[in-house]
Amino acid sequence: MDVRPPSPSDSFSQDALQREWTRLNQRYFAGLLPPISIVWSRRLTSSVGLFAGRGGPRTRLPGPASSRREIRLSLPLFERLAARTRYMEQELLNTLAHEMIHQWQFDVLKRRPNHGLDFLRKMTEMNRSGEVAVTTYHSLQPEVLSLARFTWRCRTCGQIYHRQRNTINPRRHHCGLCRGALEELRTEDVARPSSIGSNRKPTSGLFDKPAGQLTLEFPSFGP
Repeated sequence: MDVRPPSPSDSFSQDALQREWTRLNQRYFAGLLPPISIVWSRRLTSSVGLFAGRGGPRTRLPGPASSRREIRLSLPLFERLAARTRYMEQELLNTLAHEMIHQWQFDVLKRRPNHGLDFLRKMTEMNRSGEVAVTTYHSLQPEVLSLARFTWRCRTCGQIYHRQRNTINPRRHHCGLCRGALEELRTEDVARPSSIGSNRKPTSGLFDKPAGQLTLEFPSFGP
């Protein structure tokens, strides 16, 4: 009889993730981060983690501040990571810390999250502790590619965008690097990694928008 391997969500419930967030908030952010929802997402397959906000960092919306923001963790990608390595828990901690830096940018600095100097300084400060190893990329590119069913390429710079669902509209979206036009690729035209660990390289926004962040014809932040 086949036995289902343990899921990350079995070991790390939302309550457990909230406790870990509280601990990291006190240690690295002086408790300045406001409450936020942390959820496991089965729909998130193009990145391991995502900080999502409704409205801009300075937008005043009705209701509690926690309703405007959310940290999502990819259950499918972490399940695949757990199946091939013993270090899933460390990768999860690193990812949570990464998204908390984005929350810090959004809630404390009142800026749109990015991987600029503010992020890099905070990342370096946290990494000095030896507890976390925050980066601007991850080691799950093979898993991302295995789940991707749709791929687009920038006609100008060649940047690649992988998605599990057909969520990119070339008439509405443009390349996040050069604002070039996008074209959809056929499945047989997309290169697949030959082994686990290949294709690992730092790419702009790989945590939040793998292979670069799309730009829209109108301002947008979050889903």
